[in-house]
Amino acid sequence: MAFGLKHFTDLVGIDKETSTYNTPVFKKTLEGGILAEANNDGTIFIDKKLKGKGKKEAIEHEKVHMEQMAQGRLQYNDNEVTWKPDTKTAARVYKRDNGFLIPEDGGKPIQEGGKCEWEDEAYAIHEKKS
Repeated sequence: MAFGLKHFTDLVGIDKETSTYNTPVFKKTLEGGILAEANNDGTIFIDKKLKGKGKKEAIEHEKVHMEQMAQGRLQYNDNEVTWKPDTKTAARVYKRDNGFLIPEDGGKPIQEGGKCEWEDEAYAIHEKKS
């Protein structure tokens, strides 16, 4: 009797189509309307439901964030996000609070994934290709 074994990538949820050696992409269920996440460990999570052009664009977007992290301009953990747009500007720290980022300097809160400098850079990649 023959039986089939699942491929390793299927067992761990790796997206074979978009993963590279340096940047594995994992398919998983993401909550709260999140389509993709760039992680500090060099991986990307994408929502299982993403397909085609939407999946490709989400990964390109997250790769911009990975580049920002590699340059030391964007860092985050469970409690805060730190953004340093360039070498001349002081880093800005935002506390995470229920889907919002609260600037330590008392500025206006922004929604995570919403309009801010690091997201603007990532969304600009789509505008250049259009």
